[in-house]
Amino acid sequence: MNLREDLETRGFLNQFTDEKLFDLYTKGGQSFYIGFDPSADSLQLWNMCGIMAAVNLMKYGNKCYFLVGGATGMIGDPSGKDAERNFLTEEKLRSNEANIYAQFKTFLTRLHDEFGINFEFEMVNNFDFYTGMGYLDFLREAGKYITVNYMAAKESVKKRLVDPDKSISYAEFSYMLIQGYDFAYLYKNHGVKLQLGGSDQRGNVTTGIELIRKKYDSEAYGLTIPLITDATGKKFGKSEGNAIWLNPAKNSPYFVYQYFMNTTDQDVEKYLKVLTLLDFDTIAKIVKQHNENPAARYGQKRLAAEVVAVVFGKDSVAQAEKISEVLFGTQDKIEIIKSMTPGDIDALIQEVGSIPAPAELKVLDLFTQSGLTSSNGEAKKMMQTGSLFVNEIKAEDPQRIFTINDFVNGILLLRKGKKSFKVIKK
Repeated sequence: MNLREDLETRGFLNQFTDEKLFDLYTKGGQSFYIGFDPSADSLQLWNMCGIMAAVNLMKYGNKCYFLVGGATGMIGDPSGKDAERNFLTEEKLRSNEANIYAQFKTFLTRLHDEFGINFEFEMVNNFDFYTGMGYLDFLREAGKYITVNYMAAKESVKKRLVDPDKSISYAEFSYMLIQGYDFAYLYKNHGVKLQLGGSDQRGNVTTGIELIRKKYDSEAYGLTIPLITDATGKKFGKSEGNAIWLNPAKNSPYFVYQYFMNTTDQDVEKYLKVLTLLDFDTIAKIVKQHNENPAARYGQKRLAAEVVAVVFGKDSVAQAEKISEVLFGTQDKIEIIKSMTPGDIDALIQEVGSIPAPAELKVLDLFTQSGLTSSNGEAKKMMQTGSLFVNEIKAEDPQRIFTINDFVNGILLLRKGKKSFKVIKK
């Protein structure tokens, strides 16, 4: 299989500027870049799609320059936006950049350890490209080669120009020129001949190609990947309100695991191809086994485990599986809790909430103080219907007082009904 077939089968191929790039990058030994916006302090799932697309080019022996837009981030990309972005402070941008760099390295290290592929990559920040460059220098270096007519014809600009309620500032209008110069800079200084980006980046990508053509009389290429959506057509992204962050402080491994456990059957194969490096034969076997009994959700389990392993590490997979089994599974929940590490217990508490153990462990008070019931009266009524459980034993005696010996692995697990939990921590 060559690079084009590989990318197309995985669902990474949207548009490209020249068929020649596939022969060139299938042979390997070439350089390309992909840029990321530091408008947040963490990468998120759509960024992971871009990274995995880059990884699939790197598999063929190509070097990737992962560019964090410290300069372009100070302006904001108008692509796909109907209104001006708010500027971030330089201090905030530098902090975001540092966090993103750390995530890149951790992410790629895990992929290397898992699949044994030696990825060649380098981190760059386009803020460094402009150190010591004045405004007039930039106009001579980049502005001279790209016409206003060319820029105004780009879709990201054109729709803002024709609508008086969605005007565009000169700063955002200039964004594509700065990104175009990024490509030209990397071409000149690092031999980069290809920019990889999302489908909404095509206008910016082709601006760089045009600048390289006019400035250096050389050929460069662009390749865009489609926006990855779920079965409903909703894309992943901060602006969509459904961002899945790749930082465990923002999204726990359990949260991400459960997100993919809730993937529709029709999305399982697509996400396995996009978000993992599993070979196509392995993916086909997973899908075949899943389709034999969809209710068992085998495909979702493999997908969730693979994604969490890459993003957070294999230990996080085991932790997410344990928490999932405690909250939703059919296995003995108390035996699982006995097997949990202190970190696993903390993660469980993060998901369901906890209160410290009161001085006297009266059963009615436990449910009320934990918030599972609004009052002891309600707790008593629910107890009569058999809806309350302590450590998975039905609470039947309203006078019951627990002791420290009733705690399992430092906690009491309270349950109301089938899915409402709280932890009492010793």
